[in-house]
Amino acid sequence: MIQDNIIRLIVIEESANDAEVILNSLRKARYPIRPKHVEDAEDLQEALSAQEWDLIISVPEVGDFTAQNACELVKTSNQDIPIIVLCHKFSAECMGALMEAGVRHVIPGGHDQCLQHTVKKELGDLFNRKDFRHIEQMYRQSQLHNKMLLETSRDAISYVHDGMHIHANPAYLDMFGAANLEELEGLPVMDMVAPEDHHKFKDFMREYMTDENEEDRDIELMGLRNQNNKRFKFRLKMEVSQAIYDNEKCIQIIIRDQTDNKELEKKLKEKYGKIDQLTELYNRQHFVQLIEKSIAKAMENHVRSIVLYIALDNYSDIRERVGIGGSDPIIKTTAKALKEVAGDATLSRFGEYVFTFLLHDTDMASAQHFAEKVRKTVESCVTELDEQSVVATCSIGIAQVLASAGTPQSVLGDAHAACKAALKGGGNRIEVYKATVKSGGVDANLQDVAKMIETAIEEKRLHLAYQPIVSLRGEEEVVYEVFLRMVDVEGKPVPPGTLFMAAEKSNLSIHLDKWVLKESARILKQQEQLKLNTRFFIKLSDQAVKDESLLLFINKLLKATQISAERLTIEISEATAISQIKHAKAFATHLKRMGCHSAIEHFGTGLNSETLLKHLPVDYVKIDSSYAKGLSSNTEHQTAVRQIVELAHSFDKMTIAEAVEDANSLAVLFQCEVDFAQGHYIQEPTNNMDYDFSE
Repeated sequence: MIQDNIIRLIVIEESANDAEVILNSLRKARYPIRPKHVEDAEDLQEALSAQEWDLIISVPEVGDFTAQNACELVKTSNQDIPIIVLCHKFSAECMGALMEAGVRHVIPGGHDQCLQHTVKKELGDLFNRKDFRHIEQMYRQSQLHNKMLLETSRDAISYVHDGMHIHANPAYLDMFGAANLEELEGLPVMDMVAPEDHHKFKDFMREYMTDENEEDRDIELMGLRNQNNKRFKFRLKMEVSQAIYDNEKCIQIIIRDQTDNKELEKKLKEKYGKIDQLTELYNRQHFVQLIEKSIAKAMENHVRSIVLYIALDNYSDIRERVGIGGSDPIIKTTAKALKEVAGDATLSRFGEYVFTFLLHDTDMASAQHFAEKVRKTVESCVTELDEQSVVATCSIGIAQVLASAGTPQSVLGDAHAACKAALKGGGNRIEVYKATVKSGGVDANLQDVAKMIETAIEEKRLHLAYQPIVSLRGEEEVVYEVFLRMVDVEGKPVPPGTLFMAAEKSNLSIHLDKWVLKESARILKQQEQLKLNTRFFIKLSDQAVKDESLLLFINKLLKATQISAERLTIEISEATAISQIKHAKAFATHLKRMGCHSAIEHFGTGLNSETLLKHLPVDYVKIDSSYAKGLSSNTEHQTAVRQIVELAHSFDKMTIAEAVEDANSLAVLFQCEVDFAQGHYIQEPTNNMDYDFSE
């Protein structure tokens, strides 16, 4: 299903009015759409960067911008968005070029039924692709879970293809005296059966493989176990069944554990469950599970943990010098020393020469202090071998377990990257992972940006930018729209589109909303003390309208700061209002009761605008920026702006024109009786409120 049951639609047309014709066709078919009208490559790139979309309906070309160009931009964005092209003149050459570029359908324009059926088919295919990807993900997770159960099972289990072992769990290896899986891979299963039962086992397997009934079968045999270079016989009961392992059809063999020996059960669980045999520390698998639990805590309670990734420096050189036999004592000595300084932290042997700590509910300063203690401990650790003493150093990478990490692999990847940086810096040192804005595609940055968001407040990397909203009626009101801005740890600006997309995908939007509100209230309090009657317009996330805690937060904020509520105007996007009309109405109503103002932004490209204004008790209507493009010469846009103003004024709403481009557009807006204007022509968003409203 499409998220929130809304179809996110981009329409590429020459004008907003022409786009409305297409939208009306879909409305007739009762499609719940959240549309966006674009006219050129810049518009489309901005839309693709801002959020995910479900469908694009385009004409073959708008000026120099073609449907083929749109296909290229969609491919670059790595989004799965089907494109439908509406043509009034058909040619085989044109259709071939469009289909080759990646267009899914080319259909005649102006035919509602054809468009509706095509949209239905494409959305159905899109749903199926999304479901398939979801199922694939669930399948991978299920496979990982199954492998975990396999490795910890008391029962001896192996997988056999063409009579040869391809995998076996620890219990199976232990049962037949194999030291590791390599000893069994490619070994015939027949070698596990005593010679006197070979004929019996062959007949059993032949019958099982030729019988069309593939139900599970079992057989009692004498098995052979290797022990101290000798082979011993023992009685076993073997179950066989059809199975899939690593996407390959094979036979699963299970030899049930018949013992009721609780001590043995405990020993097997410890040996093959979560304990590393050499060091008796937790193993990699268990540590990953602990990180998963820490991520869940970060999501639920905002409790942060920290991972230390510790790799012995130049271990391969040490191993070459002391030999394989000398390597294990070094690892054991290091593990013992680390265990002594662990305290409440969870310690694991994560790899051959890698150890990891999980520090619970810890701040970064404490974690760095602990890491330095660990570094010194490893540096002072001496392993005495027969003919030499060995001293090793280590590189330590530190990473936070953040809710936005999503997976243990992401956290470990960050810690490993920091460890590599420490090693690259000469080793025997500590590095903290720092997410930065990378060059390249936006999608690749989202997870790093989400991690930056979670730590941005305490690291003071968030700030507000201000853009004036000027009155066209001659009033000297001091009004600014505030914009959230963030820099990474190196001070580089994070693109706003990337910032908000990362926040939305990581459920951090409300986190940012509250910071913006709190900071805005603080600034307004300062303005009051300077005897300035400044007002702020604040755009909140789409999630804000249905988050009841945010209204309580605003109410408490007003009481705590004692600023006048009417100095806050909260913006709700038209797309959000359309898709969540009930929540949007309740949100605007509660704001009005508190004394705050509200505005509906991006107005004029959504669904039934008049009905929307009837339902929403907003004070302002912000005309969508698409109407500002070429306003001074585009009569269609001028007419649309005039109609929006007349509609808004009929409901006693004030109007604001966004994205004013030039002086001529400003003159047109004045003639259309627009109340306020904002845009780069008036002033770009800046870090200071220095606009002279008296001009």
